[in-house]
This record gives sequence, C-alpha cells and structure tokens, in this order.
Amino acid sequence: MDLKEIKREIKKNWNWVWHSDSFLSWIVALILIFVLVKFVFFPILSLIMGTILPLAGVESSSMDHGIVKDDFKRYGLCGEVFSKENVEKINFNEYWDTCGDWYEERDITQEDFLGFPLRNGFRKGDILIVWGRSEISVGDIIIFKPNSGSIAPRPIVHRVVDIYEEDGELFYATKGDHNEKQLNSGNNLYRTDETNISENQIIGEVMFKVPYLGWLKIWATDFLKLFF
Repeated sequence: MDLKEIKREIKKNWNWVWHSDSFLSWIVALILIFVLVKFVFFPILSLIMGTILPLAGVESSSMDHGIVKDDFKRYGLCGEVFSKENVEKINFNEYWDTCGDWYEERDITQEDFLGFPLRNGFRKGDILIVWGRSEISVGDIIIFKPNSGSIAPRPIVHRVVDIYEEDGELFYATKGDHNEKQLNSGNNLYRTDETNISENQIIGEVMFKVPYLGWLKIWATDFLKLFF
C-alpha cells in the first residue's frame, strides 16, 4: 500500500467516525474523545498549570453561600436551619450575618473576606481551574489531598483560614464557606482533618470557576452507578 492509499484509507475512516450515523461510529468517536482528553489534553494542561489536577469538578455544597438541603432533608447554612419557605438566593451581607461570627472570632473581618478570591464561594456542579505554582495566603481556596487517616475518596476544596509554622515547616488550616465549623478527625464520617494541612498535601490553588459544567460528570457518574 503506497502513501496515497494510506492517506485515502485514513480519510475514509475519519469520515466514517465523525460523519456516519451508525451506532458503532458513535462508540468509536466517544472512545477517541476519551483517549485524547485523558492522554493528550490533560497531561498538557497539567504541565502548563503545574498541578496533577488542573480541572476539578465540585461534588459537594461545602463552599456554597446559599441555603442548601442536606442529606437529612434540612435546609441549612453554617449550622443554622431554615424553613423550606425561606429558601432563596442570598446576598453576601445575608451570608455574613449567618456565617460571619466564626470568622470574626478568628480575626477575619467582613472587609477582609470581601477581598478574598471567589468571595461568594461556588456550588456543586461548578468546574474549578487550579494553578499549582501559587504562594498560598489566608483567604485563598486550595485543593488538597486528605490526611493519612482520612477515608475521603477524593481531594477537598476549602478556603484557607490560617497559616502557621511548626518545626520550620508551614501548615495550613481551611474551612468550607458553607460549613458550620472546620473538619477534624473526630467530627466527620471520613475522619478528615483540615486543621493541619502540610505543603505536601496541597495540589493547587483555585483561580477561577466555570458554573454548572461539572454537572455533566455528576450525571454521568450517577448514571453509571445504576449499572455497576
């Protein structure tokens, strides 16, 4: 087979994959897209962003500034329970009236919080853009690996509320904007502790969010759970 025949065969197969309406061509196209994204797009993006996880989908409401229904069918925010009739989108001042005491007790004022990145948090279903070469400050949002004693299935994304040094090493403490308090090994089912995060646990800093796009992954995962 000469070069012209090879090119002709490649073009024929290419047209079949992307222009045919057959079920098999759809399957092949999906496989090709998966391979390109996983083995080409993500490695290149990881190299550019300086982190193993340049894109992260939000799968919980721990950074949501709204009133959210929890696993117990209660509508809450920062530990306060609201009636279903009062559930609506709230502004930052209303969020601070409910959640601000925790921060003010730790010398983080409302004015400080207004200067933080993504000061209005983000929601389940958002996609986060992560940068891995940042110098972390209080108020930044980081994504980090769970502590060694945790059974959390995936990294955590919360806001830094304290940075301290111990034996010459920096440690970080975080909190979810929506949560009533910080996670420690004794107050959550996953035994996650976010009060002493080492630099080795940090995957990167969240720079931007893309609303709603992560729901595609959540829906696909939920669909697959029906069969596996």
